[in-house]
Amino acid sequence: MKLEEQTYLLSKAKNPSDIVYSWDISTSEKHNSKAIISLENYKNDFLPKEFIKKVFSEDNDFLPYFQSQDLYFIDNDILKSMLSTNNDIKIPIDYSVMFDTQYASYVNNFINDDISKLNKEILNSINLLLRENFQYDYRFYLIENSKQVNLDTVFNIDHFKETHKGIYTNIISLELFKSIDGESLKKDGKIKYTINYDEARTNAEKTIKTLFGSEQGRKYLKEITFMQKQMTLFLIGVFKINFSSKKNAQKKILELFDFMNDKVGAYLDRESIVAYKYFKEQGKFRIFNKIQKHRDNSDLLEIINNISWDFMAPRIMELFMRFGNKGEFFIPFLLTHDMGLKDVIKLFNVKGVLIGDSYGAISIPSINNVEYFESEKCKIDFEFYFSKENKSHRIKIIEKNKKEINQIITEEYNLLIDILSK
Repeated sequence: MKLEEQTYLLSKAKNPSDIVYSWDISTSEKHNSKAIISLENYKNDFLPKEFIKKVFSEDNDFLPYFQSQDLYFIDNDILKSMLSTNNDIKIPIDYSVMFDTQYASYVNNFINDDISKLNKEILNSINLLLRENFQYDYRFYLIENSKQVNLDTVFNIDHFKETHKGIYTNIISLELFKSIDGESLKKDGKIKYTINYDEARTNAEKTIKTLFGSEQGRKYLKEITFMQKQMTLFLIGVFKINFSSKKNAQKKILELFDFMNDKVGAYLDRESIVAYKYFKEQGKFRIFNKIQKHRDNSDLLEIINNISWDFMAPRIMELFMRFGNKGEFFIPFLLTHDMGLKDVIKLFNVKGVLIGDSYGAISIPSINNVEYFESEKCKIDFEFYFSKENKSHRIKIIEKNKKEINQIITEEYNLLIDILSK
């Protein structure tokens, strides 16, 4: 069974037997795959109850990657164990709450007793992390801020500390925050650090050197940077198509598929659904509200770049799921006060993810893309776009973009500016 067929079956799964069936008839053995799927007819309590209560409630700053807390986990070892034993199967599950840039700054304010800028919701979230001993990390924050670091120059820690004081200070504060004794806080309400400032600074500098200074770390960041620039190019295409004519959404999405095929070099499945919804009902997308005709466009590229980083958030979370410890299932959450980023995460509404060594992490939406566009009466020729010829064509476009992405973005951006000025 092809990978596309397996993801389709997983997207339709409603109970564990549906998942086991799709796994049993698939070629997942070849791919060393694993999957995490949220199900309608299944209950799972692998996460702390207080955490679940908070994360999956409305109007809070904790954002889950998956649409539901009732997650089912499977890989080849689990399937074999299910067939050979009647005992409960122990599944290695890890989770983490990731800070975005805003929350990293809030934590810095908290550590330095500058809480005048923190509202009740933010303070409640910080207290919840500490008192309930929830797991968290700041890898997302570091990646989000890699855009400020020149990855093509020789790394020097002293130069980094001088030119990126905000990042450096925040990481030290995050190290101190991570060391706070939660039990002591619950007992007497006092902040007690288990490391001192010098130890926090040493840990921070080690982290910075590992990510921004090592060959592997810089290679990893360059790959993410290219993905983000591809997302920027995609968004420029979305806005070009949207403002260039008064065509209906069904016709605009056809243009976007051509743009993805011939300019981006990649089919962005969930993003294309978001784009279609934007074409159809623009007023509902506050994250795009600043993109308008006849405005001061001096900061437009910066705005689009920031939106593209928001769109990258789920993909960065998937990278963490992909590169977790061997045999382990990693569940990411994001802590953000950014309304635009919240909107993006909720728009994707992820049912599950399929992870394999040979293909990375494949997001599984609640509704299959082909079915979605068919239900919207969009006449997209999926056989054409996913033919061997077009797949090869997109590979060539990607290789070209890796060399010329900045130039291509500039060219497409100038075309967008021209359209917005008319």
